[in-house]
Amino acid sequence: MKRSKMRVLIVLLSLTVLTLSACSLTNFLEDLIGTQTDSAEEQVSATLQALESDKAAGTPQEATPTIEETQPSKGTISGEITYPSEFLPPQRIVAFDVNDMNTHYMTEVHSGVTYSLELPPGTYYVLAYVIDLEALGATPGLSGAYSQAVLCGLQYGCDDHSLVPVQVNAGQTMAGIDPVDWYLPPGEDAGWPSDPAKAGTGAISGDLGFPSEYIPPLRVVAFNIYTDHYFYVDTLLNQSTYQIDNLPPGTYRVVAFVREDGPDFSGGYSHFVTCGMTVDCNNHNLIDVNVYAGQVTEDIDPIDFYAQPGEADWPEDPTQ
Repeated sequence: MKRSKMRVLIVLLSLTVLTLSACSLTNFLEDLIGTQTDSAEEQVSATLQALESDKAAGTPQEATPTIEETQPSKGTISGEITYPSEFLPPQRIVAFDVNDMNTHYMTEVHSGVTYSLELPPGTYYVLAYVIDLEALGATPGLSGAYSQAVLCGLQYGCDDHSLVPVQVNAGQTMAGIDPVDWYLPPGEDAGWPSDPAKAGTGAISGDLGFPSEYIPPLRVVAFNIYTDHYFYVDTLLNQSTYQIDNLPPGTYRVVAFVREDGPDFSGGYSHFVTCGMTVDCNNHNLIDVNVYAGQVTEDIDPIDFYAQPGEADWPEDPTQ
């Protein structure tokens, strides 16, 4: 009997321990799950709050690129070229800004009879220049222009050689701009600019002589045949050469005047000189001498001291 009660008591105690252990385990698991749940909820809540904060702060978004139409920034002029000869030499076409002639745009034509020049919007004068004018021996400064004479038809009586302004607009081509007026009379000023690629001065040089045992001090003068301008250099006793520098491009005639107390006559660079100054040479007319920018025109020898009064019309010494 006692043993039976003892067994019952042991069983009851075992059940009690098991019950208490189960409850503790249950509580432990509930605490663990609850803690993880709270942590997850806190993380979700923090994430939502961060998203709301970014939205409120206006987080910059990448802008969607837009396509804008590109407008042309330049216009074009085009036309034909000519030359008053049997051949067409290479030419330089230049457009000058009418408000600032130092601003210009150019293109070169080495073959063909047409040109095209792209340039910013504005108003321009258009001229043509022979690229190798020196090789042709042409008049320095010779040029063709888009002028009133061109609009007139370059016919007899078309005497207005003033330049025609050309309005150039962005994206447009102005055709028929032909710089073909090569007929401006020498020495006439119509406001035509010179070739900007040939800026600068030139020079004349040569030998000196005198029909005597010595060469007196001379004043060698270059006369521009189309203007009243002249340039000179003084030489010393027995100086046998000379050079006149800083001459504007143009056409000149050269005469050497005896200065100081020497004989009162002059020598010129004439056809008599190029003929050889023999008894068969009798043309004492002065020779036109072309001076080009950046070039020295050589062998211009003013040694014709043999012209008799009335044989030739030479200028007098402008410095006296």
